[in-house]
Amino acid sequence: MKRRAKGRKSGGWRDRRGVAALEFALSGIPVLILLLATIEFGRLIADQYALSIGVERAARYAVVHGSQSAAPASAADIIAQFYAAAAPFLAAGSSGPVVSVAFSPSNAPGGQVSIAALYDFIPVSTLEAIPAITLSAEASYTIQN
Repeated sequence: MKRRAKGRKSGGWRDRRGVAALEFALSGIPVLILLLATIEFGRLIADQYALSIGVERAARYAVVHGSQSAAPASAADIIAQFYAAAAPFLAAGSSGPVVSVAFSPSNAPGGQVSIAALYDFIPVSTLEAIPAITLSAEASYTIQN
């Protein structure tokens, strides 16, 4: 068994103190960025789905509440149906969706109702690479009642 001479320092490659911390620092940052991007993408898909569900439910409400029904719906009633279906699921702190209702030619049976919604998706993470995105959904149905 050889003894090391006194005063001689160990080689640079043999000293492994701090390697784990360095490896974590180099691999932890990309993993954290990937995690945040995955969360933001999931929020984006969920907000688009909520927007689509709100538009569909509002359009279905308009279809059965035409001018000949027992309780005809106005554009404000239809927009209220959209907000009741979609707003609880959309991210808080944003400006909220903008909804428009159009009847062609009227709210009478056989006419068309078109509902469109726009929503500005704003990422909550501090990733500057993810810009604000405008989501949209629309539905158009024939009025039955």
